[in-house]
Amino acid sequence: MRHYDCKNYINLDCEKGMCAISKLIVPIDGEGSGACPAFVQAEKCGVCKHFKNPDKYGVGTCTGYEKENWVYAGCGAFTCDNFAV
Repeated sequence: MRHYDCKNYINLDCEKGMCAISKLIVPIDGEGSGACPAFVQAEKCGVCKHFKNPDKYGVGTCTGYEKENWVYAGCGAFTCDNFAV
């Protein structure tokens, strides 16, 4: 788990973000990117029960709608009507 996968993560640019709880600047990946004790899993397609058959790049199939389609695991699902864990 990384800060980037947390519901409290606020993206600032392509390298870093901010924790909405601590207000600390945190990197997206690399050293210091591990999740903190306040981690809450963000709604992302990759953790949804409708996300199936991901490939080595994290591209899978969304089966949550009548028409199935490909989707990235890291895609934000916070506005998805069919998101379910």
